[in-house]
Amino acid sequence: MPFDTGIFEWLIIFVIALIVLGPERLPKAAQTVGRWFGKAKSTMTQFNQQISRELEIEELRKRVAEHEKLIKEQAVGTELEELSQQAEKTIQEAEKRLQDNNNG
Repeated sequence: MPFDTGIFEWLIIFVIALIVLGPERLPKAAQTVGRWFGKAKSTMTQFNQQISRELEIEELRKRVAEHEKLIKEQAVGTELEELSQQAEKTIQEAEKRLQDNNNG
């Protein structure tokens, strides 16, 4: 049950609602409250899913960074390091040309 309420508490709420709203309006009020709870539950579920996705993405980023670091450490003094440097230089030159073309 929501908010950790028991049967006795729900019975008291029902009796008070029955007295205040009357038997004619009580079903409509219960339906409205049910919709509110449903929307709140849906919103909380979406929020929790979004937080979980963000945490998973952050964890993946950390793992990728760790693997990248390991690869770079293993590539020191090898042909792979030279190729990596050439690739980085080519990317920088391409970015510079792209900026020059966008500015002029």
